[in-house]
Amino acid sequence: MATIYVEEKAPVGNDVFLWKVWTLAGFYAIGFFLCFVIEYFQNYLLTLASERIAQKCRSAFIGAILTRNPLDCSLSSGELSNRLSNHVDRMKEGVGDRIGLFMKCASSFVSCCVLSFILDWKTALFLCWSGPVYIISNSLLPKLSKTATKRTLRVSEEANGISEESILNVKTVASCNGQQQMIEKYAASLASGVGAAVRVAATSGLVDATSNLLYFTFNTLGLWYATVAYHSGRVKAAGDVYAVVFLALAGSANFSRLGPHVIALMKARIAAAKVYETIDSVSEKEENDVTPLLDPTRTDLHIEFKNVSYTFPSRSQPVLRSLSFDLEPGQSLGLVGKSGCGKSTTLKLLTLFLETNCGSILLDGIPLEKYDKKKWRQMIGVVSQEPCLFSGTIRENILLGRQFTEEEVHTACRIAYAHEFISALDKGYDTLLGPSGVALSGGQKQRIGIARAIVSNPRLLLLDEATSALDTKSERIVQEALDNASQGRSTIVIAHRLSTIKNVDQVIVMADGEVVERGGYHELRTEPQGVFARMIREQAIERRKSRDTVEEEDSEDSFEDVEADDTEKEMVTEQIHDHSFPTMSGGLKTLLARNKCKTAIVVILGLMRGVATPLLAMRYFFVFGSLEDDHYETYLFWLMVGTMSVGVYNFIMQIILQPICQYIGETVMNDLRVASLRSLLHRPMAYFDRQETSPSACAVLLSQQPPIAMSLTDTKLSVVVDGFFAGSICVVLTFLVFPPNGFIGIAYLCSYLILLTFCEKFTDKAYKEVVAADKSGELAVEVFDNVATIQQLAVEGHFQSKFDEIQARREAPLARKIRYQSIVHAVNESIFFFFDCMATCVGVYFVYRGYYSTQMLFLSENVLSTIGWITFMMSRAFKEMVTSSSAAKLIFSLIDPSSTDEGKSASNVQQAEGHVKGESLSFSYPSQPNRTVLSDVSFSVEKAKSLAFVGPSGGGKSTIVNLLERFYDPNSGQLLLDSTPFRSLTPFQLRSNIALVSQEPILFRGTIAENIRLGVDGVSDEEVRKACRLANAVEFVEAFPEGYDTLVGERGRSLSGGQKQRIAIARALVRNPRVIVLDEATSALDTHSERVVREALECSAQGRTSVSIAHRLDTIRHCDEICFVEAGRIVERGSHDELKARRGRYYAMIEQQRL
Repeated sequence: MATIYVEEKAPVGNDVFLWKVWTLAGFYAIGFFLCFVIEYFQNYLLTLASERIAQKCRSAFIGAILTRNPLDCSLSSGELSNRLSNHVDRMKEGVGDRIGLFMKCASSFVSCCVLSFILDWKTALFLCWSGPVYIISNSLLPKLSKTATKRTLRVSEEANGISEESILNVKTVASCNGQQQMIEKYAASLASGVGAAVRVAATSGLVDATSNLLYFTFNTLGLWYATVAYHSGRVKAAGDVYAVVFLALAGSANFSRLGPHVIALMKARIAAAKVYETIDSVSEKEENDVTPLLDPTRTDLHIEFKNVSYTFPSRSQPVLRSLSFDLEPGQSLGLVGKSGCGKSTTLKLLTLFLETNCGSILLDGIPLEKYDKKKWRQMIGVVSQEPCLFSGTIRENILLGRQFTEEEVHTACRIAYAHEFISALDKGYDTLLGPSGVALSGGQKQRIGIARAIVSNPRLLLLDEATSALDTKSERIVQEALDNASQGRSTIVIAHRLSTIKNVDQVIVMADGEVVERGGYHELRTEPQGVFARMIREQAIERRKSRDTVEEEDSEDSFEDVEADDTEKEMVTEQIHDHSFPTMSGGLKTLLARNKCKTAIVVILGLMRGVATPLLAMRYFFVFGSLEDDHYETYLFWLMVGTMSVGVYNFIMQIILQPICQYIGETVMNDLRVASLRSLLHRPMAYFDRQETSPSACAVLLSQQPPIAMSLTDTKLSVVVDGFFAGSICVVLTFLVFPPNGFIGIAYLCSYLILLTFCEKFTDKAYKEVVAADKSGELAVEVFDNVATIQQLAVEGHFQSKFDEIQARREAPLARKIRYQSIVHAVNESIFFFFDCMATCVGVYFVYRGYYSTQMLFLSENVLSTIGWITFMMSRAFKEMVTSSSAAKLIFSLIDPSSTDEGKSASNVQQAEGHVKGESLSFSYPSQPNRTVLSDVSFSVEKAKSLAFVGPSGGGKSTIVNLLERFYDPNSGQLLLDSTPFRSLTPFQLRSNIALVSQEPILFRGTIAENIRLGVDGVSDEEVRKACRLANAVEFVEAFPEGYDTLVGERGRSLSGGQKQRIAIARALVRNPRVIVLDEATSALDTHSERVVREALECSAQGRTSVSIAHRLDTIRHCDEICFVEAGRIVERGSHDELKARRGRYYAMIEQQRL
């Protein structure tokens, strides 16, 4: 084409000239069609393949976690979630269309070099050195940025771990006023990764800038060399000068564009290493089990612990010391002792979560590890101290993929005393549980857990405080049922309540990992100086002074009423009602508006860089002149000066722009992440009761979407600004030199904008469909949090299948999304062929008619080609920005625009006296507005007095705690603190005066001291020790090698249940609250620790108001007032002696708790 334009001296009215140009323009049309088809299928197939690879990788990752021993995993649930989402997404980028682009750039380099050598091998040889130079410069990029990239991945894992554990345990964070500390911890973690991300961007910017400068240098030298060669006669055709130079440099330029793809591939490689580190982490023992293991179902189930010792790797002191005992087939064994004495460790060894350091566990004389682990666990029914339920229906929670009949499920629930309250629900066994079953009372969750354990008719029952969360009557009935269920099968019971092991065949008393006593229950209790006898005495409730008994008939009637009305309580989330919560709307515009100054910097940098491209387009005027005019030296001089000046300018801008834009993108997105977490941690608890905004859903969204949304504010925004600005100037230039083609340039940009609008509309819709269909992230969080329970139940296959089914559900909307993106990608990559064809056909006609010269046509066509090159460079950035806008909308949906930071200064918190009053309280959970949980409940507790709520499980006691902590507000009536309505106080002010110790203690990753200081500032080490001393924790804490700096692990897994509870009590006491709320605060403690802690709590209650929730009446007998709560109402109230004298329901409960 250039040859025709340059050498044709008389184009006006020249038909041959016209048809030659139109014929060549036809090749543009063919190129448009071929390019569209190839680009569409390339993008569609590679992207679809990458998604399927990612899907298989996620499935393998979940499989590895389900197979791996959870105690061997040092990563938190948040870190695992980050690897599953963000790391796999980075892998997906590296194996998707990036490979296509990488191959296209590489093949373009080869083909362009071959063609340039065919046209003029000498000029091509002169220019081919640019390729190796580009290769060398790009090869340095991975090496220079590898360390910083690994750092960004580590920070991402750490930050997501913090956000996830704070969201999943939002009630604990809120009750401690720990929101600000968790937010600051999260922000600090995010900030620590900004420097590494900027270093990666700076390295990439330097390499890209160097590559571009080399391009301009070789371009200048190539044009000079070829032009001189043309005028000296060595190069015959003028077009060959243009073609050979730009072919050689176009190929080399493609190498200069390999930088982002190399970075993506490098990040994918590093991320893949992290992911496959987890996938390949299945223990060598499991991999080496090439021979079938023994089948434990054929054994008689004679279990023998023979001199078993165990020491945790992180501790120097052994947990078990030469533990030995026998369990004959069908016998029952009780393990008792102080918290931390090794009882739970014994069960972990028996279920093969731990391996003995010394000694052996024998099953029928054969080491237990020789048997098939999964089959062994299928023979065991485990009921743990803290029941774990999963999202889904009650039936699904009991079955968990196992094949049992409806009658077997109902039978198990009747044995567990759960059938009645389940059947009373509108949907019965098909009732959906809320997130993690949080809407169930502790006793209800425990009963479902028991039903789940016994539905499989296990040969060995392991009961780890199985009835600890039940009320007295439920405990008695369930205990009788468990005693019956134990007949004919072996049973091991861990108990603090010694009444639950009356009927066991053998009792083993443990202390410091050793057996100190063993024998029958009645045998040991008759030893006056024995440890077990002393524990019995400590647990004894005051004996009745008279032998009068309560009429059994009255007692039974009263409790039948309790269970009949037990449906009116804090139940499960059957359905999600439309409850409005304020959220922010918007995507790109909202994000940019929130960061005007930073956005302005990115835009200005983009505009400054955008100047270079139109200036570079003007070189075609000098190119044409240097070929057409025999006095070419002047044209050639200005061509070289102009090209190198633009090259140097572009080099400087590139070095400045990339790190600055990356810094802005990181800080903007970190601010958005922190704002999202801040809003979530200050949301009302009703917000998390909805399925779509459950804690796990919010945690997954906050983990997955910000990295996708960051494209809106980093270098990609500057690329788009640069492109639109440069494109607009190029259109103006085209108008100035060749107006007809200027209209084509306008059509080019307008069609591109229409294309982008189409892309955003349909991609956003498809993206939302994908997110709505993909709940695999939420399921993964459940798996990571509860993998030990899943393995204990031997239902790994069920969760693996469920995860795969959820992933399969997203394939259809995902395919639609990819199709939309592929169409846009194909049009974007090929449309410049179409407009080049149009510009050539229209332009040559005006030249043919004599309106314009061939030089103006040549310049306008090349300026239009520059617009095509600009849109090509913008295409990927825009595609990512469209997806990013959809992700940003999801992130903004987490933010409450009306939320404000509550003041933490002492001036904002007035010290209350401690008088708490409830007036005519009625309440229904927002998720179940038609189910009344509390009805006309009134109570009052004066300053420094004590109040206790007792009654059957599910009667409404825990709901009262939720109202006292202001997790919810009552539907009617009001709560007052010193005559001030709760609604007049901010949650921060209220919770600064009220401390909560809940039934299930939650600790966070960090040290013991950090957990105790959660939510309070300025606490000295001595105050921490004092709180631990009051909570009977100082002895075991200071026994650790690192003392108060001991890491507790995720959710406190390094500590026993009793130790965690004592740390939680210390966390409450260190706040020096005026009101302390104890929701079964000592339920997890052994007898001795419970007595000491109760005495400490009674001591610490001096001058404080205390509100207690209890099933064990010996813990509240000294309270000033006791309220018996049943079916959402207070049916009895008075002191212990007064209620006892009435011989009502409270008295009946006392009778049932007699040892």
